[in-house]
Formats: sequence, C-alpha cells, structure tokens
Amino acid sequence: MDFRDLKKKLAEFSVRAPGSEQTRKLQEHLKQCFTGYEHETVDFKSPQHRGWSWGSLLLLEVAGLFLLQRNPLLSVVLVVIPALLLLWEENGYVNWSRLFSFTRCQNLVLKKIPKREDEDKDKDESGGKEDYSVPHVVFVVNVDSRVEGLWDRFDPEGVGRTAWLNLSLMLSSFTSVLSYYFPIKFWLYVGFVLAVVLLLELVDFVYQGLFHRFYPGALDNGSGMLVLKQISDLLDNVPHWMLFVDGGNVSGAGIDAFKRRYKLPRNVLFITLERPGAGTVAVARRHGLWSAVGMPKQVVAFLTNEAGINNFTDFSYRRSLGAFLNFRGCASLSVVGQLRGKEESQLMLTDTVECISDKNIQEAGALVLRLVNMIEQPEDNESGSGNKANSN
Repeated sequence: MDFRDLKKKLAEFSVRAPGSEQTRKLQEHLKQCFTGYEHETVDFKSPQHRGWSWGSLLLLEVAGLFLLQRNPLLSVVLVVIPALLLLWEENGYVNWSRLFSFTRCQNLVLKKIPKREDEDKDKDESGGKEDYSVPHVVFVVNVDSRVEGLWDRFDPEGVGRTAWLNLSLMLSSFTSVLSYYFPIKFWLYVGFVLAVVLLLELVDFVYQGLFHRFYPGALDNGSGMLVLKQISDLLDNVPHWMLFVDGGNVSGAGIDAFKRRYKLPRNVLFITLERPGAGTVAVARRHGLWSAVGMPKQVVAFLTNEAGINNFTDFSYRRSLGAFLNFRGCASLSVVGQLRGKEESQLMLTDTVECISDKNIQEAGALVLRLVNMIEQPEDNESGSGNKANSN
C-alpha cells in the first residue's frame, strides 16, 4: 500500500478521541500498512480532553481572587499554586492532569532494526554489552485528535489566548501576594478584573469538557503518517522506531508513558511530524511564540552545514510533541507545516484528508531524510561529524 492508498483509508478513521475505538482501528491498520516492522503497544491512562484538568485549576484561581479580602492567606495559596502548575505546563500541569486520567489509551511502537552480518562477531568483541536493538532515530506522530475550544474559530492555535492567560496568571499571583502584605482596596479592584478574565477562560474549558468536539486530525497526525509511509522503504538500513502517540494532544501523557517504558540513550534522535500536510514545510526553530523551547543558534548552524537545511520557522503551536520531548531531555527536531493566519482561523473546516497536499508530503519526506542522513553518515576523522549510533 503506497501513501496515496493510505491517504484514502485515513478518511475512514477521522475524528479520533484519545482511547477511542477509531484510534484503535487506526493503529491496527498501521500494523498492516507498515510491513516488516515489529510492533509493541504501551498502555497508560490519560485525560480525554483538557477541559476538567485545566478548568479545575482556573476555578481555584478565581476562588482565590474572590477571597482577597476575606482570607488573604488562603487567597495566596489558591492563586499562586495553580498559577505555578499552569505556567509550568510541561511538568506541573502534566502531574496535575493525572488526577483526571480515566481514559485508557495505547501507544503503538513499530520497530525496524536491520540485521547485521557481523553482529555476532561484534558482540564477541564487545563482550555482548552493545545493544543492537537501540534505534538511531525515533519518528513521532500523534494518532489522537485534539478537542475544539469555544474560541478556537478565532484563535485556533491559542497563541493570543495563551499570552493573555499567562499574563493574567502572573498578575493574579502578584496581586494576591501584594494584597496579603498591603491590604488596600486597589488590589480588590485589580483582582476582580483578573477574575473576570479567568472566568472567560474557564468557560472555554467547560465548553471542551461538556461538548467534546474533536478536530478530524488529518493535517496533524494524518499527514505525519503519510510522510512516514512515503519514506519507509528508504529506511531499510537505518535502525529506527515509529511511535504513534495516543493522548499526545491532551497532556503529553503518551510521551511520559513511552519514556517510562523504554529507557533509550540520550543520543537517540526524535523526529516529530506536526501538520506537515499544509502550509510552509520547515524545521521548527521554536515551539510557541513565547516558549522556552527554542533551538540554539549553534544547532541551526549545524543543521544548515551538515544537512543543508535552510528553511526554519517558529511553530505557532506550543503544546507540541517536540516541546514535550525537549522538556523531558530528549534530542528532538520537528518537521512542521506552518499555516498562515487565515488558514489557522479555518482549521476546523479545512482539517480534512482532502486538504493534505501531496507536494507537502514530498517536501516533508525530503526534510526528514536529510535529518536521517545527517546522523547516519560515516564518521569523518577530520571534522568529527557523523553518527555511529553513540555520538552525541
């Protein structure tokens, strides 16, 4: 089955909530589609959406702001702790979300480790210590769809909304602390305004929790699967895994489960595919406009010199697989499709298999192969570049 046949088949598995039957059917189909791979599954639990986990923290924030005058100490506790969890999203919120992890999810891991003719000889020379089952690269793609928020039609990537939320959380923390030490009415007025702003955010997450409207997920995970299918025949001699993450759009729970199950070396390269089917295909230099996950200039220069990659972009979506991997100490690069503002505002309407561009799939596949060739090239004694599966 080539990638065009898979593209037609993906339409049958559209709108996949984490842990849903549609997600399981898609994973079974992927096992048949990628022949010659060993497959394993990783079971875990995850929230099905972000509504109740985020909403509960915002509710504590609002309650704390309304207690500024009656109980200043309790106000500080209720405001500052949830704010820290929300602002430190990649770890703080992930731990909080486990309280709402009731949905059984499953990652699919496909493995291809080429057979080496000199494997037995090498094992004897190294005393059997070298593990030939360790991949050089792990490709990562979502299989679940994310839930639509109330304001997603106006701000689908949440860039502006996240900025206002983060600013409100920081101001709320300062206001509660200052009100505790300097109990004047001015802080009550400021706290009331911030409470209204956070209530509007709370409405958005309550909407997610009540209505469960999931995006089709075609541009994100669908196009990522098509890229892997297109290049899979060219990776026969490369030790690699494919990780299809369930629950990746909610809290990064799928990434956590994979990390706990497989203790891979830190030099294994993770390549994530995020919406490569539309927009401008490039390597993500940054995840989110204000994200701390930024690619150092030295890495950009290295990719330009060693892999000939000149197209980089600031990926607007902060809560991406690449961001979660980077925050967990993984060496991760993301091949993304950066949509224009108008395309993002119509994401729910355009997020279908029919909107996936074959040209984008080819461009993304070429970028991925450049990254793979960069780490698989022979060791150069003069420059020291190249990868022998254990270089960093």
